[in-house]
Parts: sequence; C-alpha cells; structure tokens
Amino acid sequence: MRRAAIAAAIPLLLSCAPAGRSGSAGRDLSEGVDPSRDRYLAETFLDIPSSGPALEAGAGCHVYTDDNRETREAFMRVRARGIRGAGRLRVTGNSSREAFHLTAAPMRRLRIDLGDLVPDLGIGLISSGRRFAYPFSSRHPLYRPKGIRGWTGFYGSFIRGAAIRAAAGPVILTMVSGRPASHGKDGVDYRDGRDVSGLRIDAGTGGIRAGVTVIDAGSRSGDRISGVDLTIRSRGRICMLEAAAAPSGSVSAAWGLTIDGRRIDCGIIGWSVPAGSDGFLASFPGLSTASGRSRSGASIALRGRFPGRTHVSAWGELRRNSDGEDRALDRALRFEVGIRWKRGTARCSWSSRARESEALVPFPPGGDIDTDASERLALSVSCRPASFLSLVMELKRPESDGGKGLMCATRASLAIRRLHTRLSVSAAVYRSYRGNARFSLYEPSGGGKFPWKTFYGNGSRLTLGLDAGSGGIKASLWLLWRPEGISESAMRLVVAI
Repeated sequence: MRRAAIAAAIPLLLSCAPAGRSGSAGRDLSEGVDPSRDRYLAETFLDIPSSGPALEAGAGCHVYTDDNRETREAFMRVRARGIRGAGRLRVTGNSSREAFHLTAAPMRRLRIDLGDLVPDLGIGLISSGRRFAYPFSSRHPLYRPKGIRGWTGFYGSFIRGAAIRAAAGPVILTMVSGRPASHGKDGVDYRDGRDVSGLRIDAGTGGIRAGVTVIDAGSRSGDRISGVDLTIRSRGRICMLEAAAAPSGSVSAAWGLTIDGRRIDCGIIGWSVPAGSDGFLASFPGLSTASGRSRSGASIALRGRFPGRTHVSAWGELRRNSDGEDRALDRALRFEVGIRWKRGTARCSWSSRARESEALVPFPPGGDIDTDASERLALSVSCRPASFLSLVMELKRPESDGGKGLMCATRASLAIRRLHTRLSVSAAVYRSYRGNARFSLYEPSGGGKFPWKTFYGNGSRLTLGLDAGSGGIKASLWLLWRPEGISESAMRLVVAI
C-alpha cells in the first residue's frame, strides 16, 4: 500500500502548483474514481510551502490546436529566513493575468501577508478559504479555521490587500484589508462597492477554541457581516458551530459533528442561511449555487471498515432553497464499496443527484455545473503488478436528462528509475446511447495542468504524459490525440535552487 501511495503522489510532486490540504481530504481515495477537490487545488494553484528550495522558477505553454489558442505561464517562489513569496503570470492571446502573495514573519508570533488573500474563518459562512474535500471523509464538512491564506490561483474571488496576524499566549488577532476582486478574461476585475476590511479574535485552551469575526463589506450584498464560531475536540469527536449576522437582522447558522471510531466514522452537518446573508468569499457546501435565495439543508457522511480490507461508504445531502414564493427541494446520494489487497484496490460507486443540486465533488470554479437530474455508476480497479508499473482501469455509466452513455478508460504509468522519468499513457472510448451524455475523466498531466476533462457524446482519446527531473530541474510534456489528430499539448520547465 505504501508503494501505491508513493506512485500516486509522484505526479503531484512534479507539479509546480502545490497547495495546502486538509489532513483527511482524499486520504483513502483511488485516482480511478473522482479525485477530490483538494487534488485539483494541488495541481492548479500555486501556494507557498514552509519548506523546500530557496528559489524556484518555472514556465509553461499550453496549445489548443482546435482554435489556435495558446496560453503561456511563468511563476516564481522565494523562501528565505522568514520571508516567503510566490507570483504567477498567465498570458492568453492579448490578455494577461497576474497573481502574487508575500508572507513575512519578522517576529516569532507576528506574520504579515501582502497580495492576493482569502480569509479562512469558521465553518465557511463568512469565508471558507476554498476548502473542499471528498464527501466520504467523515471530516468532509468540518475544518479548523486557518486564518489568512495566500491565494495565487486564477479562479474564484479573493482580496488583494494586506493582513496582519499577531499572537499573545492563546489569543490570536487577525486584521485584513483590501479590494475584493476576481480574475477575468482581461485581467483582474475589482468588485463594485467598498473595500473589504475586518478583524478576527480567536482564543482557546485544550480542545476548545472560539472566535469572533467582523468584516466590513464582506457579505454578498456588500454589507458588514459578523460571526462567532466555536470548536470543541474531545476523544475522537469534533463539534463545530458558526453563526453570522448581517445589518438587516438576518442570521445564518451552520453546525456539525464528527465522530471517528474504530470501525465507523460519521460526519453530520446542517445549515440555515437567509438570502444573501453569507460572505461573498464563502464556499460552504450547498450555499453557492442559489446565493440569492434562502437556503437550508443537512448532509451526513458514513464510512465503515470491515475485516478483509473492505470499506463501505455512504453520503447523502438534502437541500432546500426558496425566494419566498418558489421553493425547490434537492437530494443527493452516493454509495461506494471498496476492497484492497496487497497490490491493488477495487471500487464501485453509485451516485444520484436531483435537479439543481451542485456537483457531489465540486468541479473547478468557472466550469459548467451539471443541473440535470442524473445518476452515475462507476467501477475502478487499480493495481501495481511491478514496482515500476501501475495500472488503472475504469468503467463509467452516466445517465441524466441530457443523455445516457458508457465510457471505458485505462491508464498506465511507467517509472524509469535510472533516467528519473515517469511515462503515463491514458486511453478512453465513450459512447452515448441516448442524447448527448456527459463524461468526466481524470488524466494526470504533470506540471500543474488541471487534470480533469469533461466531454460529451461519442469519441475516443489518447494522452501521453512525460515527467522527468534531475537535481533541481524538472520538465514535463503532455499530449492529447483525438481521431482528427493532436488536439492539445502542454510543456513545462521548473528550476529550483
């Protein structure tokens, strides 16, 4: 199992865009069935690690032959004596976008952040710092607030400004100020209205920690939003509660409980949010699709471990949203059975999603959200017949209002140890039996390129990925073929000192 985990981690280590992840997110996840959102963050966004080379720089190019479009990108990371920084530049056609973040710690209990920031506060009513996890994790809904996080990606909203974090004993004070913004096609788009500014005080002892947050112009409607949160940890259990209020008198609340047992893990969370009363940076599950309506709901995740390396997982969610006249009730369910053996893993999952529900495992920001009533059956088998070879085979059958189809895919990864090289080959064939079915496929592409692909109808594809490194130099090449010829290509080079 350790060898399989190392093999799965190699493409991430070769990526030039790692990001912080929660401890349990995707921990038991096979690459063959729905990689978690955290894997997406790890390959797409550039964060500042606490350790590693003092200087790292890289450049890449992605070419789309279908529409003669080309995207070029460069990045740099610096880490030296309490100062860490990262910056990215992406150029597509005549438009360019930049993102940067700098952290300095002049004193042991003082930290200053400059650049693109996302506050990570409470459960997520005010701001969740883009924390998503695999739904089958018992800790899926509950994460301890991490304060200010740098954000050097090109998706979602952020604050371009400054933040200060100071600690005195068990008390931590965080202050943030800046302009709310997002990355558009022509660069940075600043949000209309006032600048965002606020503070947070949190303190704790033992397994209890509480915080108070006030952010001016932090709600979706541009008003002040205030919140309190409480976290209690005791004997494998975590209880969290957060409440947020807007000047209009609207009060939002979210609460949850996690229980980690020897055989069964359980995570439960519920929420009630009036229209527009949560933060514009909030990415709490179930809140973003219908932000202009009042929303409430609950979700539960269960995972049981049995002898013989077998596990059974279930996840369900019920959501309600209303504008005062029209009410919508959505349900989402998922069930999975997995078996492990010495050199492999097999998983079978079934999921059902009602109309208007968000994706069970969120897709990247800005991507299409499938709002069709749908269900899906997926089977994945991964094995490692030799220390240098790993195989993944998949069978997926999606069915929705848009169509029904079947996809067969296989992926092989070969490690050439003497040349410090890894070769990955992926092939897929998909057919729609009715309508224009929607398929999703994970294709490791190295070098920080987003690996999920979504396509429709009928077709076939073949991809080749090559990652090589020696000393402080890493390079990657990724090619996609369709029957009409090469459709996409990506190249990347990273140098570290």
